[in-house]
Amino acid sequence: MNIEKIKSLLDAIKDTDIEEIWLEKDGHKSGFKRKDVSENPFIEPKKISPKKQESEHKESVHSASPPPEQYIKSPMVGTFFRSSSPGGEPFIDEGDFVTVGQKLCIIEAMKVMKEITSPYEGKIIKILIQDNHPVEYGQPIFEVNTDRKGKETQ
Repeated sequence: MNIEKIKSLLDAIKDTDIEEIWLEKDGHKSGFKRKDVSENPFIEPKKISPKKQESEHKESVHSASPPPEQYIKSPMVGTFFRSSSPGGEPFIDEGDFVTVGQKLCIIEAMKVMKEITSPYEGKIIKILIQDNHPVEYGQPIFEVNTDRKGKETQ
């Protein structure tokens, strides 16, 4: 396979959730795997109006803490499950406090189950997808308040 075909193939899958691809031609195998990204591309800060953002920016100049409300996005297309089995106890509920690495849900695609864990410590403000419903790549699935003050007062 020539380099131009490889480039066009990689370009065709760059905006998908495909992480790895293997090709075989005439007994020769070639594989490509996306490199790990140190930042999680599936998390996006909550959108704020420009005026509010400007005032908050002035306040945050003195503090390096992340914005208190974050979205955790789906890393793939699939079906969203709040528990490990139908009718089972959900991993988390709105109002629960979660820690980094805590299991939040499962997304299933083509019989492949992917556990989604929290990249934050904070309070689950809102679960944005209903159990057993489809979810798209990059779609927000949880809103999390990472403000430590909220945890201390409750």
